[in-house]
Amino acid sequence: MRFDVTADLSRSSRAIRVERGALWVSVPLESFARRAGTEALVDCQFNKRVSHHLFCGQCGVGSFTQRIAPGGKEMGAINVRCVDGVDLSALTLTLVDGKKW
Repeated sequence: MRFDVTADLSRSSRAIRVERGALWVSVPLESFARRAGTEALVDCQFNKRVSHHLFCGQCGVGSFTQRIAPGGKEMGAINVRCVDGVDLSALTLTLVDGKKW
């Protein structure tokens, strides 16, 4: 899967669910464009079914989520580990214990 992101990824990343190891950053949907590999995506919805968690149907990686935020704005959450050229050691992380959700 390939996508472009035009957003500051360095400050608002958060670690969710230790088992997945994903590092998420929320971005407005207009800051995000899917470029390739979208034909194999699998859409999963959990709990209240307000977010679309999109996984690669071939490898299972969760690369992004789409949702309507409070107030009606379309938002995305990008797994920063899926973005080429990001120095993960330079990120400021806010750790979230996803097991307690």
